[in-house]
Amino acid sequence: MSQKQEREVVLKLATRAARAGISLASAIAIGLASSVASFAAETPLTIVVAYSAGGSTDTIARVFAVRLQDKLGRPVVVEDKPGATGQIGSRYVAKAAPDGNTIQIAAQTTHAVAPSLYGRSIGYEPLKDFTPIIQIAWTPLVLVTNPNFPPKTVKELVEYLKSKPGQVSYATGGRGDGSHLSALLFHRLAKVESVAVPFQGEGQALPPLLGNHVSYMFLGAPVAGSAIASGDLKALAVTSKNRSTLLPNVPTIQESGMAGFDVANWWGVFAPAGLPGEMVTKLNKAFSEIIQEPETREKLKGLGFELTGSTPEEFRTYVETETKKWADIIKNEGLAPEQN
Repeated sequence: MSQKQEREVVLKLATRAARAGISLASAIAIGLASSVASFAAETPLTIVVAYSAGGSTDTIARVFAVRLQDKLGRPVVVEDKPGATGQIGSRYVAKAAPDGNTIQIAAQTTHAVAPSLYGRSIGYEPLKDFTPIIQIAWTPLVLVTNPNFPPKTVKELVEYLKSKPGQVSYATGGRGDGSHLSALLFHRLAKVESVAVPFQGEGQALPPLLGNHVSYMFLGAPVAGSAIASGDLKALAVTSKNRSTLLPNVPTIQESGMAGFDVANWWGVFAPAGLPGEMVTKLNKAFSEIIQEPETREKLKGLGFELTGSTPEEFRTYVETETKKWADIIKNEGLAPEQN
């Protein structure tokens, strides 16, 4: 417990002692342990999301936050800290105290892609400055266009972009996020050129896409699903190897003629480095139980998330594997890191 927290506990005990007509020493002897436990229970668990509200990461964080309150018996709040493609929020968590009060639901962008894309300038090392807790979900991205955009298939899109090199714009959730890297890989394999318009997260990119200010985007399935169902967006294909359970009638990019295209977003829970083992176990257990709840599974799958789950050790290994995968893609795409 910090000195500030200790002072708050003592102040509470002094108030109670005065009301009960006993000395502070007696109040401490009688009630310190219970008061400390009560204080801990009242301290909220903050789930940091390094992107803007309305995006996939924010959506999944809020679904889990509701159930975590019951599982952990304490308040749980979601705090969005967008900026610098997720680096601002991630640095915040990396520097937070490992006391179990701050965790992050993060995607591959900040914890597997950023080291290769930006180098040391990101200000943290994903596996050195964080404690992996659990992998919770993955989802494909969906190649979507504004309904007024002429192409209706991947083949038609490629032909259209080849006829207008460098004249068509597409949205991304920020430099190096899943939407950006998916687009770069797509353009490279299709041998086409287009103009990237970056935003701070999918949530901010969606309105310009709906308003036809940008023509297309590789958008996370959880965000794209409702807009596709309402007819506000047109789905051309999904990026994963297999079709999405949310959009079973939408073909994959591989099915559309681009062999070897397989990209997915994933999410996991991280805490600051140095989190005690018992806290890691407690958090992993809570998230694992929530993942297995039928109601939660139904809700998240309905939003387009494919649920996973893992041990902390399995998640660490997965992050290491993904880091190497994205490093190879970034190198092959010629995306040199910024100056370290």
